[in-house]
Amino acid sequence: MPASTDPLPEPSTGLRSERLPLSRLPFAATAFDRDAVERELRDVRAAAAQDPATLVLVLSGGLAPVVGDALVLVPAAGLPALPEDPRRPEVYLGRLPGAGGAPGPRVLLRPVPAAAEHAAEHTDPGTAENAAGPDPVRPGDSPDTLLEALLDTVARHAAERSDPGAGDGLRWAGLRDLGPVLPPTDTALLVTAQSVGLWHRDHPRCPRCGEPTEVIRSGWARQCPRDESLHFPRTDPAIIVAVTDGDPDPARERLLLGRSALWRGNRFSTLAGFVEPGESLEQAVVREVAEEAGLVVGDVHYLGSQPWPFPRSLMLGCRAVVRSGAAVPDGQEILELRWFTRAELRTAARTGSVTLPGRVSIAHALIEHWLGEDLPETTW
Repeated sequence: MPASTDPLPEPSTGLRSERLPLSRLPFAATAFDRDAVERELRDVRAAAAQDPATLVLVLSGGLAPVVGDALVLVPAAGLPALPEDPRRPEVYLGRLPGAGGAPGPRVLLRPVPAAAEHAAEHTDPGTAENAAGPDPVRPGDSPDTLLEALLDTVARHAAERSDPGAGDGLRWAGLRDLGPVLPPTDTALLVTAQSVGLWHRDHPRCPRCGEPTEVIRSGWARQCPRDESLHFPRTDPAIIVAVTDGDPDPARERLLLGRSALWRGNRFSTLAGFVEPGESLEQAVVREVAEEAGLVVGDVHYLGSQPWPFPRSLMLGCRAVVRSGAAVPDGQEILELRWFTRAELRTAARTGSVTLPGRVSIAHALIEHWLGEDLPETTW
């Protein structure tokens, strides 16, 4: 849509009481003690690794070890230390809740490469696949003795917690699968580990001069040895918005959903986009809806937020009402737009004529919030 020279509609900035409950946002419901002061004062990773009470979360290509519906956190004592890898450093995540409000055990992140990355590191570079695969490195996959020992330790510890009769063995899974089922503290740990781990993987060099940076502050910063500049994990704000036509009759009011060019099949969701430099949250909502759907919206209200570590976003959930225009997809980001009354959306979800976002996403919460009832879970 061509940029307009007219001023943006004046959005409402008041926060209403109809905020999304945290229980509806799997990645936002519970925090843990990040021990930020301690990790800033000194690098606690080495000390934590020697503490027999410290637990370690091993991630392989973003996949975590799980038994049942809980993370497998392995005691640090005796756990093999891997060779230093500037793209996969150990990170001090913080402390779990302890009894009676006391500080609980420390937790370290120890990332290892995904299967395809690991294969590439042990293969002729001219023939290696350099993209990360979806599978974790498993015992027996690695010629690296230390990595093999670490994976064996994870598997052995998982076996101690498994119930063979219930088929409750070790599996490796990612956040999209685990978000709705993990205990809240496990989810908070995994979201944080995924976010900071991906930042390290993607930003090993100084953006000013290109020099490889050094990991400092317990894994929460990197510093360039050449110009001494400091660099911290990024979080990119993005809006996601439930757009309605504002009809005062709940039976006639409609919700706008779009099908992205990146999605296959009949997947539809709320509109979303990144907040640009110099924009407020409300301005980003107005601009994104105009660009993707050709509509002018107002009455923008913030409903809640959710960290979305794919790779490092913070989704800011909003509601907005159409003021003018006709819904026309931009044909690039959005290929199709559809309006749904509540009755139409219930039928579409029940029959599967559209596939709506799964419960792990704030989009699911926004749609349910407007609909006024639970939606069926999907595999999306």
